[in-house]
Amino acid sequence: MQLREYTRGDLETLAAMVGDEDQMRFYPRPKTRDEASAWIDRNVSLYEERGFGFWFMESVVSSDFLGYCGIRPHEELSDIEMGWHTNKRFWGQGLATEAATACRDLAFDRFDIPRLIAIIHPQHIASRRVAENLGMHPERETLLDDYPCIVYAIERS
Repeated sequence: MQLREYTRGDLETLAAMVGDEDQMRFYPRPKTRDEASAWIDRNVSLYEERGFGFWFMESVVSSDFLGYCGIRPHEELSDIEMGWHTNKRFWGQGLATEAATACRDLAFDRFDIPRLIAIIHPQHIASRRVAENLGMHPERETLLDDYPCIVYAIERS
């Protein structure tokens, strides 16, 4: 697997994933094509401004879209958020943990970020497992825009 920056050419692929109800069951709702487009634009801006954002997860062998993973400033909290989302065709293969481990290490080692958080729905057991595999711990339960979540955190050692 490789992580690469999103481009405008990735819109249809991303929109198909984030518009799927099953794929988005632990999110407030599926996203529209326009929301997917704005999401790509935000990440492209982050690459230019910060050097990081959420990246496209791609199979090195087949070029299949595996999902996305990365780091970004959280819009409401003062922390850098780490997130991952695997395309449902590839659930259960450890890809989120593999990509998130690389992103965590990049955040700490290259970008010198002292602390990362992950926002996870309490019922999303697989995602909670990824966070715990990364060494993150549950810090608190809260609501963000009426979305119930657990804030997981890890600090650079």
